[in-house]
Amino acid sequence: MRSLFNGTFPLVQFILRRDRVRLPLWVLGLSFFMAGMVPVFQNLLITGEGYSVFAMMMENPAMVALVGPVYGASNFHTGAAYANMMLVFCVIFVALMNIFLITRHTRADEEVGRVELIRSLPVGRLANLSAAMLTAILANLAMALLTGLGLYLLRGSGMDLPGSMLFGASLFTTGLVFSGFTALACQLTANSRTAMGISLGILMLMYMLRAMGDIGAEALSLLSPIGLITRTQVFVNNYFWPVLVLLGEALLLGLYALWLAHRRDVGQGLIPAKPGKRHAAGSLSTPLGLAFRLMRTTALVWGYALFILAGTYASVFGEMEGFINNNAMLKVIFAANPDFGVTEQFIALLNAVMVMLALIPILTTLNRVVSEERAGHAEHLLGRAVSRVEQLSAYAFIALLMSLVYPLLISLGFYGVGTLVYPKTPSLPVFLLSAFTYLPAIWVFMALVMALTAFLPRRAPLGFVYLGYTFFSIYLGRIANLPEWTRKLTPMGYIPQYPIEDFTVLPLILLCVIAAVLALAAFVGYRNRDLLAQ
Repeated sequence: MRSLFNGTFPLVQFILRRDRVRLPLWVLGLSFFMAGMVPVFQNLLITGEGYSVFAMMMENPAMVALVGPVYGASNFHTGAAYANMMLVFCVIFVALMNIFLITRHTRADEEVGRVELIRSLPVGRLANLSAAMLTAILANLAMALLTGLGLYLLRGSGMDLPGSMLFGASLFTTGLVFSGFTALACQLTANSRTAMGISLGILMLMYMLRAMGDIGAEALSLLSPIGLITRTQVFVNNYFWPVLVLLGEALLLGLYALWLAHRRDVGQGLIPAKPGKRHAAGSLSTPLGLAFRLMRTTALVWGYALFILAGTYASVFGEMEGFINNNAMLKVIFAANPDFGVTEQFIALLNAVMVMLALIPILTTLNRVVSEERAGHAEHLLGRAVSRVEQLSAYAFIALLMSLVYPLLISLGFYGVGTLVYPKTPSLPVFLLSAFTYLPAIWVFMALVMALTAFLPRRAPLGFVYLGYTFFSIYLGRIANLPEWTRKLTPMGYIPQYPIEDFTVLPLILLCVIAAVLALAAFVGYRNRDLLAQ
């Protein structure tokens, strides 16, 4: 047994060295975000009569399906509201971190031959997988401690030390469970893309099980780690038993993954890959057709998710009006134009948030250009009768198409569900104009990532960092009373928030010009640089 794990701890050091930037960004970013939301709930979202109104809004079946069951509604306080609204979302973020971490350091390393090289040294058969899992334990533990301490230091009413640490422990155990699921997926499949797809599918399945269980059959929710962890009732009853159950589940998943890893060959999956077609489809003979095939699943899944999320938000339009009217601070924030009601003003904020979410798959599509270079696939294409302009244009066209379709889906989700539950829902043109007004800002983001791809390919993920800053300045800027100039550092800050602000064309034209200049420079730069050159 000792020989199987020989070299595990040096490999942990190697992983920490490789992820010396990536992993701290995940841990610190999530921890600071989760702790930083406490003052928002304490000072703004639920003050005065807003406690009871917020609890009523959370008991809406659509909100229960979105964030889980409501606990402590009879004596609502900041801790109860925070846990009810944030725990499920935080668990999803932590699960994503673990999925990316395990896939990157197991199956992805096998694909590029790194594990085979390491195994040629005196390293045990299970050392690589065990090192990745130990790294996940350390990352989750650090985030749990930082989050728990942060919640206690910034605590609001009803937030005590045991509850804060229980919140951190909930993130720790659920993170380990999904790292175990991902480790299993990496043993079953032969490539990282399929392993990550299976892991994300499991995450989505567990979320749907929780949603269906919380609305009706509770047994379904208890089958899901996400549903089970909400039974901790953090800051209300502080039950620790779900944490212990999930800790045992994570241990079993990890041991089973190690057992499977011991019984398979390096670079192979336990489920044999199906042979491909003898002749490829005609559409794959062009760079655009190939790019469509590679990105179609991502585009379809995100389109469906954005439509459903918009419909879920629309289902609480009526409750939001009562909630905002009972909160003096929110009335000040949303009182922009007496000609429009609270719903219209809420729509303007929601559209900004939804557009920023839609930017995630759009930027992911553009980052695929660098990913294909790093994997060595672009070299095979560009070595043939494929120009660099065609290669970049293929992914740029798909991203452009997504930028047009996603605002349409968001508007249809808002309007379709809103008209069913709230008679004062604005007309469809209002939703469409409010969403499509953000197109110039989306194009600036796209052009910026294309420019990074052309001139600083290894820094292309900085586009997501800039998107994170945009979310903070636009969405949380009002709540945190940030200076106006912080909003102007992002293209979103120049978009009129229709219908509560007058529609002005000049800023939109200027943003389009900036996007065009950056895109043109990106095509010139990408055509002239070497693959993955700094």
